Amino acid sequence: MKTSGFNLEDTHLTDIERIEKLVAIVTIAFCWAYLVGIYLHEHDKPIRILNNGRMAKSFFKYGLTFIASVLLNAGFKSNIDVFKFLSCT
Repeated sequence: MKTSGFNLEDTHLTDIERIEKLVAIVTIAFCWAYLVGIYLHEHDKPIRILNNGRMAKSFFKYGLTFIASVLLNAGFKSNIDVFKFLSCT
């Protein structure tokens, strides 16, 4: 939730109610990205395994990159119906 994800530390919030709301939204976004990463790993393209036996990237980072690509690139093409997939229906 910090530097390579949502940059939560950059908000500089001090009001506890706003921090609670932000953490709740970030938690939902984290779970969404994590589940998207798992789905992509199992159904689209598996994450590469490095020589040391670890995955090249986490499920979270894989999902977050995919979601960002869909939302930020108007011409994004995939073999997945992204709007149906991202709406979880």
